[in-house]
Amino acid sequence: MNGRNKKLAIISVSDKKNIDKIASALVKQGYNILSTGGTAKFLTSKNVPNTSISKFTKFDEILEGRVKTLHPIIHAGILAKDEKSLKNIKSKSYSLIDMVIVNLYPFEKVISKKNCKFSDAIENIDIGGPTMLRAAAKNHNRVTVITDPNDYQTVISEIKSKGSTTKSLRYKLALKVFSLISKYDSAITNYLIENSKTKENLMPTELNIVLEKENNLRYGENPHQNAALYNIKSPKFLGFNFKQLAGKELSFNNLVDSESASSCVQQFVKPACVIVKHANPCGVSESTSLLKAYNEAYTTDPTSAFGGIVAFNKKLDHKLLKKILFQQFVEVIIAPDVTKECLSVIKTKPNVRLIVIKDFLKNIKNIEMKSLKNKFLIQESDTKIISKKDLKIVTKKKPSSTQIDDLLFAFKVARYVKSNAIVFVKNKKTLGIGAGQMSRIDSTNIAHSKAKKANISLKNCVMASEAFFPFRDNVDLAKKIGVSSIIQPGGSVKDQEIISVSNKYNISMVFSGIRVFKH
Repeated sequence: MNGRNKKLAIISVSDKKNIDKIASALVKQGYNILSTGGTAKFLTSKNVPNTSISKFTKFDEILEGRVKTLHPIIHAGILAKDEKSLKNIKSKSYSLIDMVIVNLYPFEKVISKKNCKFSDAIENIDIGGPTMLRAAAKNHNRVTVITDPNDYQTVISEIKSKGSTTKSLRYKLALKVFSLISKYDSAITNYLIENSKTKENLMPTELNIVLEKENNLRYGENPHQNAALYNIKSPKFLGFNFKQLAGKELSFNNLVDSESASSCVQQFVKPACVIVKHANPCGVSESTSLLKAYNEAYTTDPTSAFGGIVAFNKKLDHKLLKKILFQQFVEVIIAPDVTKECLSVIKTKPNVRLIVIKDFLKNIKNIEMKSLKNKFLIQESDTKIISKKDLKIVTKKKPSSTQIDDLLFAFKVARYVKSNAIVFVKNKKTLGIGAGQMSRIDSTNIAHSKAKKANISLKNCVMASEAFFPFRDNVDLAKKIGVSSIIQPGGSVKDQEIISVSNKYNISMVFSGIRVFKH
């Protein structure tokens, strides 16, 4: 290129994987290698000829290596359009640099370590690396820039076959660089925001979200919609992290339902099972064993459980897995862990997905995002824990301790039922669930109807509403159904009337003080 006998390649890397191989290959193709401190020592130890950048620029590294490549000779060599550009410079020290191989200080790796010190994080913010990469990527019309070791072989193969890299490859490599720099800067920005730990920075003016593609999905909400799953690489949100052990590919709907089921079941301490269909719980139980919890959850609404998502909060064994596979058609089974025998059992149903949730007890999200077509809504997660001391008894009749346990259980379930939500419970198992209606009384009627269809008695059950009662009609119906106690947030202009009606019917009522709408 440009009539020169020797081409120049700068190599300065933190990740030294295969760097000696590409350096040796470049030397054989007529390149001289310029390298920085640690890289130079590594290449020398591998018997790869190289010249230190300090010797090339006649400028020693300073500030413990913080300044070594920030020099006009380096950047003029990278940014010059051609040989003619350099001839206009009086000094003869300048040479064209044809290739830049750089990867950055491992900032994200460092901050992911436990007890990472702030000073260590700051020290691992690369300055010279991004500057060289940006310069080379900008001038990709002439310069080849590599930041990913996976691209080494492609570059060498092209040089061997064509004498130099093609403009098409240089363009692809430049695009990769700008993508990397963008993600790198976003990771730094988000780390500094998170490190400040102030309420104001929970919702900063700007939030740089870096998405990393995990895989394509079978389809989106419907088979004609293409879809892919992306992880939020930065900022780091606690969330739905899972490993699929078996089964066919997950669809968009499978993932939405699985997240809902997993989030709901994590609320419970004793063995619990949550069955979800179309993002709504259709059966929930907390019991003395996973087997009993599953049986009770399933009997709430066997019809809706067909093709549902089954989630547990304890380790799943092969006997229960066999029962589930025999008893119902299921899309996904979720647990924090499974026995080894489960992997053999699940092979009998190759389409059923078996998922293990990573860091199960840590997966309560601190921040959650909901998407509009061209916008994101970001909010604090609804993870407020309601206990007995938070309840305000507003009726003359007080609920028993058993009823209070059931009321708290029912409210936890209602938190994951789409609004308007009504949940009937007795002995920590759901008896009927009404979801997603425009009118609350319709949800109550649906929950009642489902219980009747499953031949479940609602006598002396408790009732949970995730938002206040706007009218007394729900309490009137509750009396006819046989409800003995009610939990709701309170806060309606009709509260006093509703309390009076509850007193008239001898139904105890407690206010939770919070609303848990789900859309």
